[in-house]
Amino acid sequence: MAEALALRGESGRFMVDMEQQTWTISAEPSGYCWGQLEARQPWLLLYPPEVQQGDQPQPEPVAAYLTKAAAVDEAIVTRFCTVEGTPLTLSLFWRLQGSGLQVYVVPDRGYPMPAIELCCGGLLADEVLVPVRMGLLLHGDSEKPFEQVFGTYEYEGLHMAMCGLLAADTALLATWGDSCISTRVWRDLSLPAPGRMRTAFRLRDSARSLELRPIAAGGLRALAEAYLERAEALGYRQTWGQKIARQPRARKLIGACNFKLWTALARHIDENLQETGVDIHWTFNEAAQIAEHLKRDVQIDDVLFHLGGWTRYGYDCRHPDIMPPNEECGGEAALADCARRVQACGYLFCLHDNYQDIYRDAPSWDPHCLERKPDGSPVVGGVWLGGRAYYTCAQEALRLAKRPQNVEAVQAGIAPDLYFIDTTFAVGPQTCADPRHPLTRAQDIERKAELSDYARDTIGMFGSECGREWAIPHADFFEGLVAVSGKCYHGQALLPETCGGSVVPFFEMVYRDCIALHGKYDHNLLTTGEQVLHHALMGRPLYYHFHQSQHHLYWQNQDALAEAPAAPDSWDPAAYTRAHNGWADGMCLLDRYIKNTQEILGPLHKLTAETLVESYQFLDAARLIRRTTFGNGVQVSANASRVNVQVDSLHCGTVLLPPLGLLVEAPEFAAFHALSWNGRVYEQPVLFTLTSLDGRALGESASIRVFHGQGDACVVVRGRTVEVRREAVI
Repeated sequence: MAEALALRGESGRFMVDMEQQTWTISAEPSGYCWGQLEARQPWLLLYPPEVQQGDQPQPEPVAAYLTKAAAVDEAIVTRFCTVEGTPLTLSLFWRLQGSGLQVYVVPDRGYPMPAIELCCGGLLADEVLVPVRMGLLLHGDSEKPFEQVFGTYEYEGLHMAMCGLLAADTALLATWGDSCISTRVWRDLSLPAPGRMRTAFRLRDSARSLELRPIAAGGLRALAEAYLERAEALGYRQTWGQKIARQPRARKLIGACNFKLWTALARHIDENLQETGVDIHWTFNEAAQIAEHLKRDVQIDDVLFHLGGWTRYGYDCRHPDIMPPNEECGGEAALADCARRVQACGYLFCLHDNYQDIYRDAPSWDPHCLERKPDGSPVVGGVWLGGRAYYTCAQEALRLAKRPQNVEAVQAGIAPDLYFIDTTFAVGPQTCADPRHPLTRAQDIERKAELSDYARDTIGMFGSECGREWAIPHADFFEGLVAVSGKCYHGQALLPETCGGSVVPFFEMVYRDCIALHGKYDHNLLTTGEQVLHHALMGRPLYYHFHQSQHHLYWQNQDALAEAPAAPDSWDPAAYTRAHNGWADGMCLLDRYIKNTQEILGPLHKLTAETLVESYQFLDAARLIRRTTFGNGVQVSANASRVNVQVDSLHCGTVLLPPLGLLVEAPEFAAFHALSWNGRVYEQPVLFTLTSLDGRALGESASIRVFHGQGDACVVVRGRTVEVRREAVI
């Protein structure tokens, strides 16, 4: 019988059993074993080179089995062969560092690194945490089929270079340092629930290693605490304190919602470079009037005011030639005046640009700038307003942005507070094969960080689309990490109802105190109730993406005044657009929605922006009643079920939440969309917020501002019932 080999560290143990062809790693004190637990199964999949041309099918991966294991210099070295007996030209080196198992792939001398899948049978777990956007927790007790490969830093891939496995009150943290690693996660429905989530790791190109670290105490918070150490070591955790010290205006991002006018000028150009139409959605004067309306009439104080389509030809047209601002919307003087008027409202003014896409009809069109494939052909982008786009190599994009007629000219002529360069953080790491400016995936990230730093240093603050952990030290806000088009994910396959998972605030457990986050893209306000709950549970302000029905001075449009149709039952997805008997009664639908939601989410973010999420709980078996607790004790409870639910509050006993109801509690702030609060019962849901104006707890404050959003105007404050029609200081 072959002898088992073992490595023992301070708090962990790694074992290879040659007889069973298995490996395990465990950590004290739990002793729970992770690893290749099924006997005599393949350890690796070897992926032959892909077919680059033609319609030939891609070759199938080849399974590799353990043939040899030996202890060498405080490591265990393993060798493999195919089922036919052909030896692989690589070794795996397994080393214990503390409680972490480090796995190194070492090709034989003279042989290239192949594309392989480690743990190809899948490490088994009850749940898998995938850090896509805010975080996706895939449950093993779901009956829904699921399988997906998540690439590191890809679009809707892994926004942090890690994943986490949870089982039996313990956890396994997988980390790596190369974007050429991806994870394959699937639900094995042939196994009994819940332990049927499987995870494997694919390495290619420059990827050579990863680490598996057992964590004795399980749960999302334990995973986050373990990963925090790595995030700090990598320099990714640049906190608000550091960002505000660099640029004091960054403090205005805390609590600010995101208003985006998209897009001021829409010029339509087809693939044949023929202009087919021009739409002016907002002049620069109208944009300024919208900001003034929000400040004066809706009385919103904290705003990131974001304008697209200001460029010379309109957005997505003839990039990278952006200046001077287009005359159709008013020209440079009008845009500069718009910036001053927006800033006079106390708002941050942001302009939207793009250096990934370049267009053939741009005055600066130069094929030298293009990102190229290994065969020399250009990487082709999408068909947007300006027709067919081509990808610019990140090295060339940086050069184009640094031209005096680009970002520097914007600062000199317009002086916005922030600059947004589209797609920079959204598109996954790219490569370029042009011998004049070759680029690896790692170098692409470096050039994009340089582009971000350049724009940030020139303008003052910077943001981009979606966001990645590596981008946090180079940016002040991300747009698109929280939500996409009113949903938690862009792709249907990742929506909780499809994948058998739950959205969780894992990003907020690691990086919340480092960056402002928003959603992106237009969404239907009449179905946005669940998104309000999602933003409240994440503790993030909403984004208000102005679309077709809100062009020009939207509140003057009679169609915008219409109330949402009455809900046929207690499930009312338009609940937060309603203001009957409340502050925004009689205002247009968008203003009602803005006022109601920002009165809740703005103060919530201000209270919690500089702390991390401490815990996230599912309060029912269906995981529809949820609670977030922040590090400073602020708590949010939300009911996404279709029945009324009682929840325990911190200060007011039990509170009855209707479907899509929520409760926010802090010592100095409370907000609720509820059927009961502080002992008072309501026939229909009401919306209130209470804010202490003297910094003391609500129960002790001598001055409390009460905002009434909808429903019955009576609320209990400090033991007595008061009536507040719109707002009052009690």
